Formats: sequence, C-alpha cells, structure tokens
Amino acid sequence: MARNKQARQKEKYYASIDMRHKLREWYKTPAGQALYQQEKQALEEVLPNLFGYNILQLSSHTAHDYLDKSLIRHQIIADYDSQGVDSRINVAINAHQLPIACDSTDVVLMPHTLDVDMNPHLVLREADRILVPEGRVVVLGFNPWSSWGGRHLCNLWHGVPPYSLRFISPARLKDWLVLLGFEIESVSMFFFRPPISRPVFMEKFKFMDKWGEKFWPAFGADYLVVAKKQVSTLTPIKPRWLLRRPTSVSPGFVETCDHSEKNP
Repeated sequence: MARNKQARQKEKYYASIDMRHKLREWYKTPAGQALYQQEKQALEEVLPNLFGYNILQLSSHTAHDYLDKSLIRHQIIADYDSQGVDSRINVAINAHQLPIACDSTDVVLMPHTLDVDMNPHLVLREADRILVPEGRVVVLGFNPWSSWGGRHLCNLWHGVPPYSLRFISPARLKDWLVLLGFEIESVSMFFFRPPISRPVFMEKFKFMDKWGEKFWPAFGADYLVVAKKQVSTLTPIKPRWLLRRPTSVSPGFVETCDHSEKNP
C-alpha cells in the first residue's frame, strides 16, 4: 500500500512538471502573450503596494518577469525543476515541501501554480506556513466560468494547456484561503477575449476586454486574488478574583509599583 501511494504521488509530481512545460510553450503563442500582458498589468496594481524583505514566486511558466514591479529587494523564483527555464530560477523545489523556514516570507506569488499542481491544498498550506503574520499570498488563476472554462470542459482538448488545467474558481479558492485563516483583500477579473489563438482574432476581439469589465466582470478568463495571513490573537481570561468588586482602600496604604526598577 505504501509503495502504491508513493508511486501515485511520484506520478502526479511528474505530471505536474510535464503540464508546466506545456504551459510554458503555450505562453509563447499569441493568446499566451496577450494574456501575459494583462496579467502584468493586474500585478502592477498590486505588487508595488506590498512591502517586506522577501518575496517568493512559486513556479515560472514564462520567460518574462512577474516581479519587476515589486519593491521588495530579495526576490526568489522557484519551480519544480529548472529544465528549459531561463537562469532567473533560483532553486528547484517541491511545492509540497518548501525548503524555506516558517514565518520567513512576506509575499508568495503563485502564477497559475494551483491550476497546474495535482494537490493545490498542500501548496496553499505550505504558503501559509512560510508566510510571516500579515504576509500576503497573490494568486493568478484561470476562471472556469468564462468562455475559456467552457473550452476546458470539452474533452477534445484533453492534455492541451491551458484548457486541460484545473481551473479553480475564485469562490472555491477564497473558501480554501478563509479556512486557512486568510483574509481576502481583493479579487479582480480580466481578459474577456474568447479562447482563439490566431493573432488576427486576438486583436479583433480586443474590444471585449473593456466591455467585459463593464457588463460581465465575473466572466473574465483570468483572475487575481490577494489574501492576507491573519494572526490569531488569544483573549486573556481574567482570574475570578479579578472579577470581584474592588475593595476601597485608604490612599495612605496604597504602594505604587515602579516597573522601571524590575525591568531596567
């Protein structure tokens, strides 16, 4: 049983790597390039407002940089493997067991990391583990309630990204994050063009991006979710003797406590 479980986990792991390679190739297409430009614009409205010492980009499926607008100086780009990826990759990792200390990272950026991974829950738990209190997780994902999601449901494109990815809905992602103790700060939808790869049609349907923001904002092909890691505070329970009615004492018998002497 243990061997079978390990074999299944290894199979899922390599399936995720294979899907990432295919997704990188797709981002080189006209549709992928058009989507990337809008992802960059969405991130440019978020990343400059997030501060700290360390930012981690978990997975890199394009040869472009998502972090160039971040003001955080120490930037780490990690992926499942470094094969076929440019030199910006700092480390090859397993997203289920990140070699990063607890409470050490200020921002974790996941560009379609959850869409590709076979166990997105574990990835989110790891992000929660390494984030500092009040740290942010920033997630890019494909929306199943878009025209791209409709193509995702069609088995004719099985194995062809991005339509063969998980397509986790924003509502489901928000539920997962809330269960982990995150506070949802913002959700934005964008890219309303149909899933057509030919450059002529990509340009022809460009007007739909402006229309979509006004008339059908919930049906964007891509979304960006920003959530903050909340710190659970314990409410001190007063001893019963503190809840009793105070006894009146003559001022002459009250001795003040000088904390500066006890704690120099």
